[in-house]
Amino acid sequence: MASFESEVHDVKAPCRKVFDFLSDFRNFEKLMPEQIQDWQATETTCSFRIQGVANLHMRIAGKSACRNIHIVSDGANPVEFSLDIFLNKTDDETCRVSVLFDAELSPFMKMMASRPLQSLVEMLSEKIEVHFSS
Repeated sequence: MASFESEVHDVKAPCRKVFDFLSDFRNFEKLMPEQIQDWQATETTCSFRIQGVANLHMRIAGKSACRNIHIVSDGANPVEFSLDIFLNKTDDETCRVSVLFDAELSPFMKMMASRPLQSLVEMLSEKIEVHFSS
């Protein structure tokens, strides 16, 4: 198992507001980089294509209010993975967010994918912070 974890980011919004936003995949399109194409989402599932890489399908497998959103690979994906978004209320108007991505990668794939996957978790946590800053 390969794990990639973002730095913790301070988000200038109430934890419940951030949790509600991230609990609906239809909101995630606002957080995706330009390499993501063919985005399709319901509240609990999404699919998309990473330009030049693969098609991915995910679903929200569990939520703990204002603490965690657990997302897993769903259907035909090149690898099995999970994505966890952790939230920690700091006060009534701010919370802290971090992202953890775990994947079943062969040693060769880990070597090839480590940098892009680390960039992905950093980008996602930063985009969450920026989204609530504006």
